[in-house]
Amino acid sequence: MFEIDPNSQANLAEITTEHVHLDLAVDFAANKLVGTATHRLAALATTREVVLDTAHLDIKGARLLTANSSQELEIDTSTVHSIYGTALCLSLPEPVSAGQKISVAIDYETSPDSGAIQFLTPEQTLGKNQPYLFTQCEEIHARSLLPCQDSPSVKLSYSADIRVPKPLTALM
Repeated sequence: MFEIDPNSQANLAEITTEHVHLDLAVDFAANKLVGTATHRLAALATTREVVLDTAHLDIKGARLLTANSSQELEIDTSTVHSIYGTALCLSLPEPVSAGQKISVAIDYETSPDSGAIQFLTPEQTLGKNQPYLFTQCEEIHARSLLPCQDSPSVKLSYSADIRVPKPLTALM
């Protein structure tokens, strides 16, 4: 932790995210997002864990995904930093070696305290009819939108399935 990026608790020297897929539902009544972030990761060195940055997230569970099955992962969220949030440590059942790729799925919910997410009530919008949501992940706020390696040193692609109430449309 803190070896490559002093603002991240992720194990950036050991493993990196290549792609993340978000499968989320927007809950305007509770001001939160609910769903799953699935990370495709590549090991840079031998490691037995994946450590991701989080802040104000409620982690429900995590699974190691294989072609034919999934295996629940042990979760540790005991490392908390007053500024950088909570380190999400996922213990892998076996070590992964440099060059090896794995996928992990993390079920979670954001909270109204998530700094990257701004919910507006219908009264706060121009039309005054529908709620509105936008995100801004600058600085170190991506970790409050999804569990991730929240560092500019990590370059990744992403995809998303976002469910919103009708007649709203999600744009990314």
